[in-house]
Amino acid sequence: MRLPSIPIIFHMQEITLFKFRTINKYLIDALVKGTIYFARPTLLNDPFDCRVDIKKAVEHAISCLSGKKKHNLSKLSNVKDFLDRIQQRIGNVGICSFSLVLESPLLWSHYANGHRGLCLTYNIPGEFFFAPENRFVGVFRVDYDYNPLTEWFVENAPEKAVTDLKEFTIGVVNKVLAIKGKDWGYEEEIRIIQEKEGNFSIPKDFLKQVCFGLDTPKSDISLVKQIIDNAGYSLEYCQIARSEQDFGLKIVKI
Repeated sequence: MRLPSIPIIFHMQEITLFKFRTINKYLIDALVKGTIYFARPTLLNDPFDCRVDIKKAVEHAISCLSGKKKHNLSKLSNVKDFLDRIQQRIGNVGICSFSLVLESPLLWSHYANGHRGLCLTYNIPGEFFFAPENRFVGVFRVDYDYNPLTEWFVENAPEKAVTDLKEFTIGVVNKVLAIKGKDWGYEEEIRIIQEKEGNFSIPKDFLKQVCFGLDTPKSDISLVKQIIDNAGYSLEYCQIARSEQDFGLKIVKI
């Protein structure tokens, strides 16, 4: 089953995205080659991410409904292999995650090796997401809630019998790709989705800033700066420092 074409969910002239990274051979290779990596859902650190049980959510939604919406959603759930094929295909997509925030202690702790890594700042023009050669499935701002898929089925259960499954399929896929549990809300995630996993080349001039962590070793800072300076980038460097607040962070140019 091929995923349907899903619209980009927001329109922009340009968007600033932050990518937190550990300093290792994979980062170095990505910087040298100018790539970002799209990971399969099974490689993500949240076992529910893009792997919410669609059948279970539908069953829960049906139990909350009555009348025609209950009847029509029940009929959809019984279409042979319909939900199974959606679940299977979503499991094969590639996901590249970014954040909308830089000064988050939790993000630095969880995704930048305990404040010893770095964060890459990308300014990406809107047209990049729509270029057909890039073959993006979509770009999503993640929604964080307790039962977002069940609630979507309750709200969008059809009032009339469905004869064309395409529109409904798009809605399901769109929702599953863009939801996480409430506890993950601190991430403020934007994610780009492709049909498959793997490295993807992007223009090096999209990378505008490298910010090192509060505890990034000086030797790692020197190494990364040397690699970047030799790889054809033109960007700024900064580092996280303690702010005047007890647990606050601030950005200092270096």
